[in-house]
Amino acid sequence: MSKKDILIVGAGPAGMSAALNAQNDGWNFELIESKEEGWFPRVSVDSHYTVDNYLGFSNVSGTELIKKFQEHLRNNEIIPSYEKVRRINRINNVFLVETDKDTYETKSLILANGTKQKRLNVPDIEQFLGKSVFYYCVPDGEQFRDKKVFVVGGRNTGAVTALYLNKLGCDVEVIEKDPQLNAKSKYASKILSAGIPYRTETEIVTLNGDKNLESITLRSPLGLENVVAEGIFVCIGLEPNNDLAKHMEVDLDKWGYVVVDSHMATNIPGAYAAGDITGNLKQIVVAAAQGSIATYNIGKYLREKCKE
Repeated sequence: MSKKDILIVGAGPAGMSAALNAQNDGWNFELIESKEEGWFPRVSVDSHYTVDNYLGFSNVSGTELIKKFQEHLRNNEIIPSYEKVRRINRINNVFLVETDKDTYETKSLILANGTKQKRLNVPDIEQFLGKSVFYYCVPDGEQFRDKKVFVVGGRNTGAVTALYLNKLGCDVEVIEKDPQLNAKSKYASKILSAGIPYRTETEIVTLNGDKNLESITLRSPLGLENVVAEGIFVCIGLEPNNDLAKHMEVDLDKWGYVVVDSHMATNIPGAYAAGDITGNLKQIVVAAAQGSIATYNIGKYLREKCKE
């Protein structure tokens, strides 16, 4: 069993920032990630998606930014441990963290395991996944050139995806269940100027086709309509990876995000959270800042604990 001062679950922007600060402060820590090093949500690393609000980087792609983050960790000899956390239990004021490879005993922990993509609730969607239905990720978009495709979701990600597909030469249309598109004005205006059609108060009812998608049935205030569709890109938002938090009985808000105070502390002594899992503004710069705040306050917690 490995013993740690701090165990960080998730090596996205929040977890990476927390690890750097833990190292600088001299703590014995472990950074655990079940995906690839420096994992970001796919929407953040697609080459067509630019990050325009990270100080010091002007319109950098998510792919470029993640490489910078990875390089920073490597330069500090921080190597994530690639394991999947199965469960976390608090026993006698320490946490026992069981993974698929090891068991850790840690005095404190940071939940920085982020979010996952919301799934589209449409019958038989599984048979089309990876072939004509995709979540966020645009594969080889060239395969959809001159074909009719729909982007489900009219927020920022949906708008960016629609603009990208339009640039590739796809016949793209946006579907939004709300009465209006909810993307930032800069994206919404680009949708309009590009002449990309969109439908509001509209949802997909069925996906139609045998081996390949051929059409979709839409429901709107006007009724049901069957339209030709060869590709669907689902961008309907994110939901928290809160299974570990639930098992620990960490307080969650009504949307399932971890409730934290200004110190990034949860209701469980020694348990902190940072990044998108807290439900705050979902931006890389915010997640990185929260990781730093969490580590700083864990340091205060651990020093007080040592006095006991």
